Amino acid sequence: MKFSLFHLTSFFPQFHASEAQFYQELLEETELADRLGFHGVWFAEHHFFHYGGHIPSIPVLGAAVAQRTKRLRIGSGIVLLPLQDPIRVAEEFALLDCLSGGRLDFGIGRGFQKAEYDAFERNMADSRLLFEEAHDIILKAWTQERFSYEGRFRRVRDLQVFPKPVQKLPPIYVAAIFTPPSFEWAGRMGYHLMVVPYAADPGQLASNIQLFRNTRRAHGHRGEPEILAVYHFYCGETAEEARDAAREPMRRYLGAAAESNREPAYSEQYQAYGQLREGFKMLMDYDRVLYPGRLVVGDPAQCIERITQIQALGATNVGLLANFGGLAHDKVMASLERFAKEVMPAFV
Repeated sequence: MKFSLFHLTSFFPQFHASEAQFYQELLEETELADRLGFHGVWFAEHHFFHYGGHIPSIPVLGAAVAQRTKRLRIGSGIVLLPLQDPIRVAEEFALLDCLSGGRLDFGIGRGFQKAEYDAFERNMADSRLLFEEAHDIILKAWTQERFSYEGRFRRVRDLQVFPKPVQKLPPIYVAAIFTPPSFEWAGRMGYHLMVVPYAADPGQLASNIQLFRNTRRAHGHRGEPEILAVYHFYCGETAEEARDAAREPMRRYLGAAAESNREPAYSEQYQAYGQLREGFKMLMDYDRVLYPGRLVVGDPAQCIERITQIQALGATNVGLLANFGGLAHDKVMASLERFAKEVMPAFV
């Protein structure tokens, strides 16, 4: 089992002294994860809301991390391909791979927030085609000296893109939560998978992961894929302290997530997302719905038990979302230290 730090930010002016200080704390937590032997760090791209919106550019923050760390893999969890120009994505993430000495993990997805699509003047009904076109262009930019491409949204004529990644092709992860075609596409392409179990029905998620594995095998892809599972996380001194310390930050986090989805996603491609805001609100019932089965929150013994359960789901890498909902920086740092000392050795 691998363990990674995952940053899907939630900024609250009443708890964070400033945006600049907020970034410094994220970097300090990431540097600590590097020293403690974590496998990687992942950054989620979002825009315009306190939920996630303080990482609008993964390559910028990733470049800072590349210069401050020695071993951590640096992942995009995810880059929102339909919202960006794929040539710029290819350039910037190849540059990040160069700056980090070949430590890039390239996580991609379509996103689900209507406000983001509207602001970037994209139609959600086009999201899958936008995503697949961007994916194809990026791979050509990285693997071919010169290339052309004729798509519905983007045309490229005999273009040479610099730089190329250090890695022949950075590992590619596809984010999927509810939609079976996303799991199928990831399997068909032979890529790795990224899931967010707390937001999904456990039975449906298990079925979709099996669909991913079956599709992968059916298309001749050998070897075991990586499955990154992202969980909100706090490792406390006692079970009671951990449970209570995470309660209000989780409620604030979910409230911010609900606010960022106040307008439901449209188009038939997002049918499963129609009640997403209500789903976030349902999860705010911390003691009856969320804790403990949808989190990694507890004392070290409880964390070991939860990760054993997650391992049985098929996850190979647990992304620990440690900084959420205004949880104090010193608590985040102590939680990471405690986890590395008392939990990680159980999974070596």
